[in-house]
Amino acid sequence: MIPERSAEQAIILADQGWNVSAIAEHLGHDRKTIRTYLTGHRKPGQPRPQADSFAPFAGYAARRLRDDPHLRGAGLHRELGDLGYTGSYSALTRELRNSAIPTACPTCNDQPEGVYRAARTLHREQGLPMRVAPITGETIASYLARLATGNHLPVSLLLAHLPLWFSARSLTHDDLTGSARASETEVEGLAALTRLTRATLLRALPAFGSRTHHGRPPVRATHACRRCAARHGHDEPVPVHLPAHHRVCTKHRLWLGDTVQIDLSAAPQIVHAHRRADRLARRHTGPRLVLAEVTERQQIIATLHGRHRTHIERRLTSIISSDRGLDLDHPDLLDAATYPETISNAANVLRRFHETIARPDQLAQSAPDRPAGQLR
Repeated sequence: MIPERSAEQAIILADQGWNVSAIAEHLGHDRKTIRTYLTGHRKPGQPRPQADSFAPFAGYAARRLRDDPHLRGAGLHRELGDLGYTGSYSALTRELRNSAIPTACPTCNDQPEGVYRAARTLHREQGLPMRVAPITGETIASYLARLATGNHLPVSLLLAHLPLWFSARSLTHDDLTGSARASETEVEGLAALTRLTRATLLRALPAFGSRTHHGRPPVRATHACRRCAARHGHDEPVPVHLPAHHRVCTKHRLWLGDTVQIDLSAAPQIVHAHRRADRLARRHTGPRLVLAEVTERQQIIATLHGRHRTHIERRLTSIISSDRGLDLDHPDLLDAATYPETISNAANVLRRFHETIARPDQLAQSAPDRPAGQLR
């Protein structure tokens, strides 16, 4: 868009007999832009119409920010860019505000303002008397709290004998953000205090994990499987960071919903679908699988009375019979019941997308026109 005054002046000069090239040179604007106003395709002061490039990714953005409240806008923009989003960072933040998608962690403001260090001392060379093994995916703040409880000590005393990184991470309860990731010094410090091997800590705690991601890895902030936590002697919910597509504990056959965990003993198809989702994530990356999954789930739920109705209703009945007390309209229950069809459709979407990338000359013949966010 050019200034409204320039557009009006271009129209006046055209009425006086000036050609497009002369007007463009006189006003210092491109000829195509000048021609747009002269032909009436755009009125002075009217901005250029923008394609709604965010719509195909709205569901993905809402789920990622719900699953990982500490995901920053820049990290989400990078993920969406890898999936085909063409908008700028400012356009993304504007769309998030317009869509009323929350971008701030609701519990960050509830954290204490400081960490008070205890006066007591520990013999770091000897380590703690009681070993407490971390749960796979557990956050640093949660593990330190369990470690302190198991040794009958205040958390502040543990923090006093650990590098300052742990104090900062305990305050923000976020240990996965970019440059704040733990270093070898932090790993060695915790290993010496807990008397656990570095391999055990590296395998269980995401903060000590792989550095393949330059920024925040695509994770889902949820609670560990309640049966896995019980095996570690913990009855309270344990905060964990799991891969973004991770929805099921295959060991104990539990659906890890947003608010409830559902017994899947009577619905083995859901567990099989999750194993298939793991294979798809390894082949196509987790974010691309989540995007396809979100899109296909919306379509399945919208057409719940279609050809999938009988299978889904039968699955709902089986789940409720083995996990009494669940509300039939609970969103986590509906997500679990539609999961096999969702993953099956997502696999077809990803397969067609992979074939399109491998054989671009067959794009027009092998895939119908779909929005870019749906990967078809």
